[in-house]
Amino acid sequence: MYERDHGVQISDLIEPLLRASERDDREVLDAVNLVAEAIAALGIAVVDREGRPLPGVSDKGAVLALLRCYRQHLVRQGQMEDAINLGDLARRIAGLK
Repeated sequence: MYERDHGVQISDLIEPLLRASERDDREVLDAVNLVAEAIAALGIAVVDREGRPLPGVSDKGAVLALLRCYRQHLVRQGQMEDAINLGDLARRIAGLK
C-alpha cells in the first residue's frame, strides 16, 4: 500500500485506532468501524495476490489488512518499534468480538 500523490496518509487514516489503543475494547471497536468507513469512502480495496478485490471482507478484516501493509512499510523504513506497536494493536483488534 503506497501513499500516492501525497493523498491521504495511512498514518492519518489509522489515527483513530492509535488514539483508542489505550482505551477499552468498545472504543477500539468504534475506531475500527470509523477507519473501515474511511477505507470504503476512499475506495481502498482488500485484494488477493493477483490484485483481485476480495468479496465480503469485514470491517475488522479491512482494518487488519491496512495495518499489516502499513507495518510492512514501517519495517522497510527501519521503524521497527512503531511496526511492533502496530502488531500489538492488530493482535488486540483480531481478538475483539
